[in-house]
Amino acid sequence: NRKGGKMKKKLILIVLILAILVPTTLMAASRGSVGFVNYAQLESWLDADTAAYVPGLRLEFFFNNYLGISGDAMLLLSNPDFDTYVMMYTLNAVLRGPFGMFEPYIALGPAYLGVIYQGEPIFEADSFGFNLRAGLDVNILKWLSVGAEFNFFVDDLQYFFENIGDYFSESGLKSSLIGISAKIKF
Repeated sequence: NRKGGKMKKKLILIVLILAILVPTTLMAASRGSVGFVNYAQLESWLDADTAAYVPGLRLEFFFNNYLGISGDAMLLLSNPDFDTYVMMYTLNAVLRGPFGMFEPYIALGPAYLGVIYQGEPIFEADSFGFNLRAGLDVNILKWLSVGAEFNFFVDDLQYFFENIGDYFSESGLKSSLIGISAKIKF
């Protein structure tokens, strides 16, 4: 009769999993979100070096369940004594897979490194690059998600795609920014 008890437990577990997954997969994907991201290199996360964290704000809008755009503003460095701030701005096309509770995504777009000195922006022509990120959002509630992502900033896309293995090697992943996000969805 032990076999019958194990089968009942497995059946109950399967029913519970389906009761959770089926309703979440039937939820419509969000049309947009406002979120906070916090980036750091892997070593900084492992060492809990909070001084190395890069805070950011993200706005997203989706045209349909799969395709959208996002804009980020990240504070890379700040020196309030000299009223100087180094910012990174990105505008990305986003492709996501809205699988209910889980939403994997990839994003690609231009990035701009800007400096604000004494309230005035300083523009430089060589401050443009590209941003490539991939991550996973977990929808905790219909209006709230948390996620994690890898983020690469590259100057030359052709070089990136020709040497993509280098970026996904151990040293490449250590030099990428790893982000943790919290998003309010609408």
